[in-house]
Amino acid sequence: MLILHVDFRLAPEYSLEQTIEDVINVYKVLLDSDSNIHRRLIGMGDSSGGMLWIYLLQWIISNNKPLLQGIVLHSPWPNLEYLNNIVKFSTDHFLSLRLAYNLRKLAIGKDIHWVEVTDEELSKINPKDDLFQGFPPLYITAGTNEISIDAIRDMTKKIRSAG
Repeated sequence: MLILHVDFRLAPEYSLEQTIEDVINVYKVLLDSDSNIHRRLIGMGDSSGGMLWIYLLQWIISNNKPLLQGIVLHSPWPNLEYLNNIVKFSTDHFLSLRLAYNLRKLAIGKDIHWVEVTDEELSKINPKDDLFQGFPPLYITAGTNEISIDAIRDMTKKIRSAG
């Protein structure tokens, strides 16, 4: 059994765009080294790592690359915009709303304000909210008191609807 842990470039030293580039390059290298590896591959990510897997799946599908067997997502960020849609304040004692905003700020660049991010810039770092068709089987877990629970539920419904 092969277990691979990707040590990609992280914020704030590197941009989210560079992190995504690392993740895509790792998948390309895996396919180049073994063209059938996708038949034995299951991915896992938590929090922002879950968002990276969503982005990678969308990239794989849109670039007609072989799709892996499944993904396990623990408390994934559905995208970078979910914080804008929080209706209720959660009782999550681990991730406060302020910490979540600060983490997003690190992801987009510490000197950039969220309202200044253009749609074009966002499209390079944010999973598409309507591009879930063709996803492999997913196992998604999240705590009921998490700050992002409503966004995770919405994303899960969209993934199920996409087939």
